[in-house]
Amino acid sequence: MTASREHWLGPDAPAERRLAAILSRLDGQRRAMEGTMRLGTADLRLLWLLADGRARTLKEIADELRLEQSTINRQVNAALASGYVERRRRDGGSAHEFERTDEGRRVFDADTARSLGAYASALSHMGPQGSETFLGLAHEFLDHYQREVENAAG
Repeated sequence: MTASREHWLGPDAPAERRLAAILSRLDGQRRAMEGTMRLGTADLRLLWLLADGRARTLKEIADELRLEQSTINRQVNAALASGYVERRRRDGGSAHEFERTDEGRRVFDADTARSLGAYASALSHMGPQGSETFLGLAHEFLDHYQREVENAAG
């Protein structure tokens, strides 16, 4: 490892740099796993949201996923075209609601089983105590990080 790379990634690098490197590596591995799955990120995120069985309008989907409604409109239309979601009118209103189809549920279940199976396997290699320690610390870190993000956003 070169001196500058060692400073960025090595054991003496600041903790925030080492964390950034770890998260970058995790993101790369997550994207590699996505390449083995049928659903793309947008479809997976949408079907995950709809996994609770509650139909939602475009506005509700956009709000819950924290994305622009125009982005959600494109993503939902693509999922409609793929047969992953279906649309119907909300009772007593003009807004459409969207929910998963049986095909959307089947593909989602298969893809999440593959992805979550890889997580389960990796955690099992850490042993029960190691995996619980890791999960507890990750949860604690994310709580602190969320507060920092919220503070930065005002």
